[in-house]
Amino acid sequence: MQANEIAVRQLGYLVFECAPGVLEAMTVVYGEILGAALEPQADGAVHVRLDGRGFRLRLEPGESNRLTAIGWEVPAAGFDGLMAKIAATGAVLSDPGAEVAAARQAARIMRMTDADGFVHEFHVDLPFAEDAALKAKFVCGTEDNGVFGLGHLVQIVGDMAATRGFYTDVLGFDISDRITWPAADLFFLHCNQRHHTVALSAPAFGMPPGAVHHLMFEAKSQEQVDAAYAKLGALGFPVIMTIGQHTNDEVYSFYMGAPAGYAIEFGYGGKVVDRANWEYKTFDAPSSWGHELQLAPQA
Repeated sequence: MQANEIAVRQLGYLVFECAPGVLEAMTVVYGEILGAALEPQADGAVHVRLDGRGFRLRLEPGESNRLTAIGWEVPAAGFDGLMAKIAATGAVLSDPGAEVAAARQAARIMRMTDADGFVHEFHVDLPFAEDAALKAKFVCGTEDNGVFGLGHLVQIVGDMAATRGFYTDVLGFDISDRITWPAADLFFLHCNQRHHTVALSAPAFGMPPGAVHHLMFEAKSQEQVDAAYAKLGALGFPVIMTIGQHTNDEVYSFYMGAPAGYAIEFGYGGKVVDRANWEYKTFDAPSSWGHELQLAPQA
């Protein structure tokens, strides 16, 4: 399928609530290990920047560790059409108001909660200037060979067919491929030329529907990944999976345990999708080498 205006363009941002003490530790993860830019806010939140946008991650102080919003960027020309498609499914859309839109740095925004409890915020981005230093470090936002957005998110869902259908039939995603092996069965979906922006799993890894297994951020060099991996032990963060390479997207990466309860994958060299000519495949193993499991992420 070719990208179209009445569809999600990219993963724009994520908003997390962090339990006491966790927000500070997560700033070490994003700032010292991954090398993102951090901007403390007056309300106690911290904005994490990976490109010129004011934030790609918003970390808010709270009582628990949870993902509170998934921000999907939608082209302005297709916003009303996509909201109509979503409403036609019976989903309840609400307007969180101008104050929330301004805080999200969006020109327009609408919100819905899905059957697994994930909150989706569909928004039209306000313009922002490029940050050359961050652009040299992360594959994020709009790249020369396609629209890539933030990275990817792996969600645990209760009804695989329904959730997959929502992403493909309503939001405009296509299925890149599937990996099925004894531990899990995952579908990988793209909305632009990033190999996948979302992966969906039925309950697995000891995680229930509504949980986030991991987030992935993509570096511009293998050296960045190796340098980040070398810092984990010194800074006291556990390795979940060692450096390795995936079968489907061919990313060279590692997985670390984050204090917020999900894993973070940091990788390099993701395969680029040609949406007009992409061929769906099924794989029977997630990695071609490495990615040796050290411990499981905590739900």
